[in-house]
Amino acid sequence: MSARRGQDRGFRRFFHTVAPDVVGLLVAQGRISVAATAAFLDWSEGGTTDATALAALEHDADEARRALIGALRTALATPIDQEDLYILSERCDRVVNALRDTALEAEALAWSPDSHAARMAGELHAGMTALVEGFAHLRGDFVPAGDAADRARAHARSVVWRYREAVSELYGSGDLQAAVVGRELYRPYARAADLLEAVADRLWYVVLADV
Repeated sequence: MSARRGQDRGFRRFFHTVAPDVVGLLVAQGRISVAATAAFLDWSEGGTTDATALAALEHDADEARRALIGALRTALATPIDQEDLYILSERCDRVVNALRDTALEAEALAWSPDSHAARMAGELHAGMTALVEGFAHLRGDFVPAGDAADRARAHARSVVWRYREAVSELYGSGDLQAAVVGRELYRPYARAADLLEAVADRLWYVVLADV
């Protein structure tokens, strides 16, 4: 770590005790993101959650993100760089948006998720849960945050593996129309996994920059 970076970190730690709890606000947004992935899992398993419920959670996540951005605008110093907090928040928001859009598109096409979709959604939920556990460590002991990022990345990559397995099974069924439709609806799960991994990558960047 450079001398300048060390000085900046010391400055932030000196002042963040009287600054807005921006890490707490990030965790609050993250918990809504976890609730959204849990709801998406329920929807993917054929539960009672629908796209409207996911849209409501996406709105709640937007409100939490606005609260964090407002705090960043007024904070003199933060435990980690403001840019990192902003990017972590923005990337979590992208995941929630993707889940909402997936449910809306599926309902518009009258497509019901199957067991493959449910397994992919379960990995997304586990990955987001790990990320938010990592966020909570950004006040001091950053090493567990890196471990959490690794777990989230592993879950994201499991989604991609399950996506390939699902598409292979679809095309092996001999029903070309069902295979094409299914592939298009499975693909957003893989895209959401890419977005989740992007959050994990940024979390690791924060750990490397501040440890």
